[in-house]
Amino acid sequence: MLWSIALNLLIQAGSFSLPADSPLNSVEKLKIENELKIESRIKIYRQASERIQKIIEESVSKDNYQNLPTDLKLWTSLLSESLKDIQTHLKTKKKSKNLISFEIQVRKAISNSQNYKIKAPTELQDVFESCLAQAEKIRQEFVEILFKTNKQ
Repeated sequence: MLWSIALNLLIQAGSFSLPADSPLNSVEKLKIENELKIESRIKIYRQASERIQKIIEESVSKDNYQNLPTDLKLWTSLLSESLKDIQTHLKTKKKSKNLISFEIQVRKAISNSQNYKIKAPTELQDVFESCLAQAEKIRQEFVEILFKTNKQ
């Protein structure tokens, strides 16, 4: 009985609850909510970011801009959500390899999105600017976390 209570407390302390309007799909949500290790959750966030970026890329390549503002906001929402989780739960003295990989993926996605912005209609330029600025700010936070954990 005591073992069961202790295990329950450990699971509750280590898990991360997601907001109801999370940008993750149902499988990603389930994985995140059941994953105790922040390193594994970072990997899931990176994969979700890649998934959303592919959707954005496909929309631009097909000149289908109808859902692009929603997809861009979904991506930045994912980045914000992941940053909160990482800031709260990443407690390591060495650099997180998964966070390094995620930061690189976000940096490349920002660069690619800047290229997509050029192709997008003028009425979407403000949405691109806003989302890219937010993504860059979050990416810089990732870099700060990486270097802060290295100096501790």
